[in-house]
Amino acid sequence: MTDPSGEEARPRVVVIDDSTVIRGGFATVHPGLEVMATYASVEEFEASPVACDVVVLDLLLRGPQGVSSSTKQGRAAIRALRDLGHPVCLYTDERRAIVLALCLRAGANGVVHKSDPPEVAVRAVDGIRLGQVAITQSLVGLTELLDRRGASLDLSPRQRQVISARARGRHWGDIAATLFISEDTAREHYRAACLKLRDYLQHASPGDIERAVGTAPGDVLDEE
Repeated sequence: MTDPSGEEARPRVVVIDDSTVIRGGFATVHPGLEVMATYASVEEFEASPVACDVVVLDLLLRGPQGVSSSTKQGRAAIRALRDLGHPVCLYTDERRAIVLALCLRAGANGVVHKSDPPEVAVRAVDGIRLGQVAITQSLVGLTELLDRRGASLDLSPRQRQVISARARGRHWGDIAATLFISEDTAREHYRAACLKLRDYLQHASPGDIERAVGTAPGDVLDEE
């Protein structure tokens, strides 16, 4: 996407986070993103929305009086934003793979950790804007685990090799050299595998995910 001057346009984002520090500093920390507006809650955004390419959403939102039954957060917040037609990138400290998997099941397009370098967030948001899925290292490992336990991910042999390598923290150059492919090709296999993970999670029941991951019954609760 280019702006009228012919330069590459920055992804336009709305940031929803209950932290005043995050809202106030997000644009400064992420100059590669154009912050259109910030909100403390999904309800504030619903009441006064602005156009954007991606909504950057904190997973746990507490209202001024703390969390209440009327506060949209977690999967309920994701579904509300998706119903409005907005791609969602979670921006969170949460690292439990099963929790993040259920967020993808609810419709999130990707996950970025708040401790990640700013350029990671920018790349993730830009990819989401283009229809890709951005997943964390823990979800790469979950993809490999699901595949090993027979989940219907339908990964190709090459996608399986790339995911296995990424789950072990190997760099793109190393993966490409080992598989005798270019880094761009390795990344494309990775992106395709991420899409397959999201598609699987969106169609699998929480019980299916429990059985595939090996958690105990009830560890993953169905949606409200």
